[in-house]
Amino acid sequence: MSTRDAPTVSVAPNDGWSDFLVASSGATAALTGLVFVAMSINLDKILDNAGLPARAGQTIIVLANALIASLVALAPHPSPTQLGLALLVTAVVGWAATTYTGWRSWGDRPPEHRHYGPILLSQLGTVPFIVAGITVWAEAGGGLSWLLVGVVLALICGMANAWVLLVEILR
Repeated sequence: MSTRDAPTVSVAPNDGWSDFLVASSGATAALTGLVFVAMSINLDKILDNAGLPARAGQTIIVLANALIASLVALAPHPSPTQLGLALLVTAVVGWAATTYTGWRSWGDRPPEHRHYGPILLSQLGTVPFIVAGITVWAEAGGGLSWLLVGVVLALICGMANAWVLLVEILR
């Protein structure tokens, strides 16, 4: 397959992307609200458990990153370069915030509670957005399909952490 036959990257979220992006914006906003409710219901228990405040923060950041990336992609952009750059900046900020939060809280946890699960989960929920930004910018390599992967993984991350903050914390 020559580069001439390669699929092109959609600059504007058309060809069905706008429906997905509107749905992902609503889903990530709703799940973010659920996490805020979970945090307010179990705030004392979250604050008393080393590592859970950071996990709650990472969850909000991952979901907000997905929400913002969806909204950025919905906005009109005159070129793939501008859309890719906007996605990349948003994604790098979200990734850096979750990574910093996770590693900063690492030392606060007792050694028996230091595990990589929450950190890896937040990476899964943020790294695909970086790839989306790069591939949209480059107009090759998947483009907005990586945004789909990022939103799905961010929702999985958000649901898993919402479960911990709502249910597992009470065990």
